[in-house]
Amino acid sequence: MTLVRRDPFRELSHLRHEMDRLFDYVRHPAKAVEGIGMEVLGPRVDVYQTEREVVVTAEIPGIEAKDDVEITVSEDNLLLKGEVKRGGEIRQENFYRTERYYGSFSRAIALPAEIEADQATASYKNGILEVRMPKAAHQKRKTVKVDIQNKNI
Repeated sequence: MTLVRRDPFRELSHLRHEMDRLFDYVRHPAKAVEGIGMEVLGPRVDVYQTEREVVVTAEIPGIEAKDDVEITVSEDNLLLKGEVKRGGEIRQENFYRTERYYGSFSRAIALPAEIEADQATASYKNGILEVRMPKAAHQKRKTVKVDIQNKNI
C-alpha cells in the first residue's frame, strides 16, 4: 500500500495564486495576464466627480448599435451590460493570436456620490462610453474651513 501525502493547504495556495493574478491585472492592466479578460472584469473604467456630476468612462471597443450596451443607473450604482460582436467571417481555428475580447460582459460600478438617476446621459465615441450623472441636490455641499478652538495650540 502506497501512502500519498496530502497537503490540505494546496487548494488555498491555488486560490491565492489565482487572486494574485487577478489583482496583478487590476494594478497593471497593460501587463499581459493570460486567461483574464473582459468576461471576468468587465470593461475598464475611469470614475471621477466634479462639484455637480459623477462621470464614468468605459473602454468598450466594437459596439455597433445602441442595443449592444444596456446602461442601468440607480442612486449609487451604475451597471453596464452588453455584447461585443466579432466582425467578419473569420473562423476561430484560423486565428494565430487573439487578444481582443468578444462576447458578453457585465460590470457594476459603485458611484462615489448619490446621483439623480433619471437625469443621466450617455454618449459613445471612438470605443469610449461616457455616462454623465448629475449629483443629487443634497450631495452638492460646500466646503467650510473649521478653526481649532483649543487654546494649547
